[in-house]
Amino acid sequence: MQKSLEEKVYAGVLGKIIGVFYGRPIEGWPYEKIRQTFGVVDHYVYKEAGTPLIVADDDVAGTFTFLNAVEDCRDVSTISAKDFGEAWLDYVIEDKTIFWWGGLGRSTEHTAYLRLKQGIPAPLSGSIELNGQAVAEQIGAQIFMDALAMMCPGDPRNAGRLVRELSSVSHDGIAVEAACFLASLEALAFEIRETDQLLDAALAKGVSPRLREIIDRVREVCSRNQDFRAVRQWLDEEYGYHLYPGNCHVIPNFALILASLILGGDDFYYAMEICISCGWDTDCNGANLGCINGIRLGLDAINEAFDFRGPVADRLYKISSNGGACVSDAVQETRRILAANAKLYGEKSPEKRRRYEFEFPGSVQGFENCPYLGDHDERPENSNMRGCGNGLWLSVDHGKRAVSVPVMFDLRDRQASYCLTASPVLYESQTVYAVFDVPENEIKIQLYIAWYDFDNNIQFTYSPQYTVQSRLEIAWKIPKLGGMPISRLGILCESDKKGAVILRHMDWDGAPEHFEISIPLRNYDIGMNMAMEAFVSSAKQFHFDARASFVISHTEKNGVATIGTEQWKDYKVTSVLEPGIHQRFGLLGRSRGHRRYYALMLWDHKYAGLVCKKGSEEICLVQIPFAYRENHKYRLELSMCGKKITGKIDEIYLEALDDTYSCGGAGFVTDEGTALAYGFCVEGLEGMKR
Repeated sequence: MQKSLEEKVYAGVLGKIIGVFYGRPIEGWPYEKIRQTFGVVDHYVYKEAGTPLIVADDDVAGTFTFLNAVEDCRDVSTISAKDFGEAWLDYVIEDKTIFWWGGLGRSTEHTAYLRLKQGIPAPLSGSIELNGQAVAEQIGAQIFMDALAMMCPGDPRNAGRLVRELSSVSHDGIAVEAACFLASLEALAFEIRETDQLLDAALAKGVSPRLREIIDRVREVCSRNQDFRAVRQWLDEEYGYHLYPGNCHVIPNFALILASLILGGDDFYYAMEICISCGWDTDCNGANLGCINGIRLGLDAINEAFDFRGPVADRLYKISSNGGACVSDAVQETRRILAANAKLYGEKSPEKRRRYEFEFPGSVQGFENCPYLGDHDERPENSNMRGCGNGLWLSVDHGKRAVSVPVMFDLRDRQASYCLTASPVLYESQTVYAVFDVPENEIKIQLYIAWYDFDNNIQFTYSPQYTVQSRLEIAWKIPKLGGMPISRLGILCESDKKGAVILRHMDWDGAPEHFEISIPLRNYDIGMNMAMEAFVSSAKQFHFDARASFVISHTEKNGVATIGTEQWKDYKVTSVLEPGIHQRFGLLGRSRGHRRYYALMLWDHKYAGLVCKKGSEEICLVQIPFAYRENHKYRLELSMCGKKITGKIDEIYLEALDDTYSCGGAGFVTDEGTALAYGFCVEGLEGMKR
């Protein structure tokens, strides 16, 4: 892809998350209440609504999590609804992540998930035949599809094919048709800017008479009436919620997106203002519209008139069972889409980048003035907007300046609608590498971390301080924290003059050299310790215990709790486990989702083995007789180095070779029972690969 296309993908991602966070605080508000409260919604209204700005949301989490199906499959040209359905089971945690869990026959996604869990494959899982038209034609199909459409710049055929397969997991009928039409618009928007030409080109690919009638009627009414209030009144009369069953039918929202696109013209801000001010499913509609116009109009249009980008700062959460991927930003998700595009079209995959490179105009990748160490009037910005190359520009003026980026979810971002669960992306004993430039004057620079202590209070740990006049390269090893999680990674600058610092890039890689939780995590004063919150659990119960560090209990098969990221490659994980009643229990590693991992397992009181879990399939790599008892402790160690997978139970060894997985987090697994865990330790094995 050419650079202009890469930037359009980034603008599409940015437009989507801006739309979500613009509309999210008033999602579900009646149109009359929005109008009476705000008149026109011309800014982020999260403060007035009493919510955080950056929150967990299904539009963001679903869109960027279901892209995993493309990354996991061997041949994208043959990817099917069944493959996307398997990804649902791999990455969705029941009753927790991504969806509105509103019940069978009420929430479309909840209904489809239960069908998949029952063994009913997609697309039957989302069909009108099985779930009825009312459930199957709600809005969800079009809110999850944008990443797939952006994989296919200028190629509406492939965009429509991919989106149809994804959408059919949970939806049917006009919901799927509408999603495919919006996907065509996004794919064509890479090449066509003019709105009427864009709509004509998408229609030329073919739509059903039912959808064609809606599109034609919306275009006609918008051509003769530019007053969005009058158009909103017409939309309510002709396509309002009261005319359709269910909580959030696709037709009213699809029609509103289309009207906002037409009436907004080439003004990103005005189109978004119309869309959010008109109500209905405000975050979903804003997200789709923002993505289309981000691609079509580009970054310059987003930058004009209103500071959309500053408060969001590229940040997003994608809550799923792959907990180490939850804390993310628009740049990282753009890179994933570009890599998926290369995979789809058989091109060379883009080179791996450092976590923070700030390669797009204005991107800041989540860096903001540190909420813990004072405030600053001026936000961090990208030095490429000043003509100084890519980097994070930090002005320093006679004093100190602290900026930081979240490396774990921020407790202030929790709100009632969606479960915000995630593992940190940075751990004790990992080494942070950073390169700074100082354009003028002498400046003192330190890295620091903000981390949670046992009482969930924020503590600070600092690197050595460096005095810099031109360039500085830092390699800072995070000291031991007793297994406590890191909240933020920051930069502290100090100068007695006016100057600036440019962070050119920052990264870390590999598993922690030594990350260990060795104490019980029950805190009698506060209850749940943040060290437990750092694990992402799909087990029915995962909690502290009076004696042990953790207790994991599950009534079904495959109750999993994990911590760590896909940067963890070669490492060993160790814990002392004590089984209660159970079918199986053990340690797992290289987890990407809760049905994709290696595990050292014990089962039926007489066997032990190494297994490779591959979605619905499980392969036993090696099995041995091993008699053991309930309520007795066993030291388990699972080691993964290259293709070599090794297990150790006390002094008994198991070994296998397998290359299914090369990286991922670690944790616990239990089937139909309970296990206590005493301590948990991860030790990197980088450089030991054979």
